[in-house]
Amino acid sequence: MIKKITTLTLLGCLSFAHASETKVEQVLDGYMHAWAEHNVTKIDSFYAQDVIWYDLPSDSTTKGKTKVTKAITDAFMGYVPDMFWVKIGDTFVSDDTVTYEWTYGGTFHGAWGDAKIVDKKFSIKGISTTTINKKGEIISQKDYYDMLGFQKQLGLIK
Repeated sequence: MIKKITTLTLLGCLSFAHASETKVEQVLDGYMHAWAEHNVTKIDSFYAQDVIWYDLPSDSTTKGKTKVTKAITDAFMGYVPDMFWVKIGDTFVSDDTVTYEWTYGGTFHGAWGDAKIVDKKFSIKGISTTTINKKGEIISQKDYYDMLGFQKQLGLIK
């Protein structure tokens, strides 16, 4: 009898872990789909009110749903109307957090500091870590990506 209970308990724990992993991945897939649609309202709908976004290349942290939505969509869609962001490579899920590799790119058209950049295609790789609360909302987004490669492709540095 103890063996049966232990086996059932173990299976229950594995099922719960798989269900949690599936939920995190489903939220991430929906979030990335909102980005693919360039739908700022839908992107915003994935964030918790107290969401935090950390951007490694700028070493900046933005807090709060309204500020994060504006900062992150301005940064990645503002001058890249045809932007794409797709998962590639490995995805790792641990509890409520998913870490994944991605490619981001498109055609940059706008200002970068004092430089005016007109129709420069680029594509960079990065890794993000996204943490999701029990309501299925993103509470933390941390982005790590190839800023040097980005700047080279835009002709800002040699």
